[in-house]
Amino acid sequence: MKIALLCNVRPADADEAFEEFDSPETIAAIARALAGLCLDVEPVEADRDLPAKLATGRYDFAFNIAEGVGRRCREAIPAAVCELMGLPFTGSDAVTLGITLDKWLARRVVSPDVPVAAAALDDDRIEELRFPVIVKPNDEGSSKGIHAGSLARDAAQARERSRSLREEYGCPVLVEEFLPGAEITVGVVGNGRGARVLGMMEIAGEAPFLYSLDVKRDFRRRVRYHVPPRMDTALLASYALNAYRLLGCRDIARLDFRQDAAGTPRFLECNPLPGLNPESSDLVILSRGILPYEQLVQGILREAAVRYGIPLP
Repeated sequence: MKIALLCNVRPADADEAFEEFDSPETIAAIARALAGLCLDVEPVEADRDLPAKLATGRYDFAFNIAEGVGRRCREAIPAAVCELMGLPFTGSDAVTLGITLDKWLARRVVSPDVPVAAAALDDDRIEELRFPVIVKPNDEGSSKGIHAGSLARDAAQARERSRSLREEYGCPVLVEEFLPGAEITVGVVGNGRGARVLGMMEIAGEAPFLYSLDVKRDFRRRVRYHVPPRMDTALLASYALNAYRLLGCRDIARLDFRQDAAGTPRFLECNPLPGLNPESSDLVILSRGILPYEQLVQGILREAAVRYGIPLP
């Protein structure tokens, strides 16, 4: 079986604009894990030539970790190309990938079934929020645009930060009430009624903790991971599974929550293309005590193969 590993390779010495793209080391690690199933794995850059590459490659399946190129719909495009060409692929479809990249839309889909923090889009009704607030690009991932200055203490700071982010990223800006409780990420795998929680992890640091891009890049020194989280996780698991299903996720996703002052977990966002770096990705860290890296990667393909009714060798 020939597998197209759909990816976008991060250039050497890349700036923040390429933060979502995967390193050559990550792509190589995924390829090795899939090769353990006796598969022929070939990395394929998901650029504008993707349709031609898939047409000439004669692939049987696509393992999708591609972030795509462009703006709001970029993550959805590689999946849409696969669907157009009739090529089975891992992970969520274009609809889910489009909705989850837009944080404002994702919040509207899961709420009120899953609680969210009070928020505003761009400058609309900022004064009605309780401060401090987090100001971040609405359709970016990997904490792009989130730095120490993203925590705004009043409306004036929030508006200035919003203006700066709109100029830099060319997208709407989400202004969200800062939740003072613990931050938790939840890995979910499977499909339909078979979806299940893989694991959970509390992400902690110096208060007021903000899981910013700078913190993520220095995670060994500035972050403490607690697996399992230091709290009752029953309600969190219920919320994560509900959000996973409401958003239409398939095979795997990582969902982020944060507790409010009363300890209630509130949905932040969903990543249906979770990072798979064998050392630094949150999903990999939270699952280390549960299953080896190779089984984590292979399990994504197995879930997709079952969904399509395609036997693996």
